[in-house]
Amino acid sequence: MNAAAGWVVAAIVIIAAGVFYFWPQMSKAPADTGAQQATSTPQTSNTKENIGDPKMSGMWQSKTDAKFTREIRPDGVMIDRYEGDAGAGTGGEWSTVNASALPANSKLAANLSGLPIIQVVWDGGVETTFFVVNKVDDKTMTTTDLTGRGEVTTYTKVMMTQ
Repeated sequence: MNAAAGWVVAAIVIIAAGVFYFWPQMSKAPADTGAQQATSTPQTSNTKENIGDPKMSGMWQSKTDAKFTREIRPDGVMIDRYEGDAGAGTGGEWSTVNASALPANSKLAANLSGLPIIQVVWDGGVETTFFVVNKVDDKTMTTTDLTGRGEVTTYTKVMMTQ
């Protein structure tokens, strides 16, 4: 092996060692940045400890349309499913927000004092919806849609989400 090839091999080894050492630190950096940004926006953390009531996590079935279920996970994932729909469901990321984050045309924003407002960004940003959790306990949850016509939906818990 000539001297130039030796330097190339040494450089590759040094770069590989650097990537191996720094990769875990680089992969954590975006999460830390996101946490800092969350404190400067009206959104709060979407963990079950911060949503107003940890009972919200789970699989919920609509009382008015038994084919509709909504899964709310403590990791910030929400999935709406409709029985008979060929797809696996519509997925989104949820978080709690302040009333100031609601669309300007929301007529219900003035009556939300103290209630958890949930923002859901569906399918990576295709649509954003808002609802308020009026009541939640171990077996039932009632929500009001803040994006559309203000429909009230009552759910029954059918399964806990881990």
